[in-house]
Amino acid sequence: MWRRILFFILVATGAAAQERPQGLLWNKTGLPATIPLQIKTTAEADYVLRLRAYETGEMALAAYIRGGEFFRVLVPPGFYELLFASGQDWQGEPELFGLETREFRLDPPLIFNSTATRREGYLIDLQDQEAITIRLLATCDRRAVDPDSLRGTRDPEDRVIGRPQTFDRPERPDKIPFARYEVQGRFCD
Repeated sequence: MWRRILFFILVATGAAAQERPQGLLWNKTGLPATIPLQIKTTAEADYVLRLRAYETGEMALAAYIRGGEFFRVLVPPGFYELLFASGQDWQGEPELFGLETREFRLDPPLIFNSTATRREGYLIDLQDQEAITIRLLATCDRRAVDPDSLRGTRDPEDRVIGRPQTFDRPERPDKIPFARYEVQGRFCD
């Protein structure tokens, strides 16, 4: 009889809360996740965020947000419905937070857009459930020349020669000057 009781206790505790994950759970789009999405929450509950492609209805991405902690995830470009589930006792992805799961959808669907120099995401504030705010959060890229790259040249085998070179009259015509660029990202309006 004690074995049965022990078995039921083990089964019951196994079905209860699991270890809470943090951050990206999965990305099914196959696209690179480059666009920022930041979400503010209170410590009262954790959240699961799922992005569903608006045109196809297919799930694109899922992430776990620990309540009250800083949360930022990069998402792939696209037009998505944002689906949230919240609760306190994480029970795994199929059950979410069990019977206490509260689910809601953000309206309207959001467009995550990317160009060569700008990525447009969002800052979503869920701290007041009665007045959820959505604000554009854009990052801009600036390409800058790495000054050290101008000190050498590149030969046809793509090896860097580290000695200074005058660019108007190279020592050897098969050697060409090159510049290396670095991308510097920053938040922009």
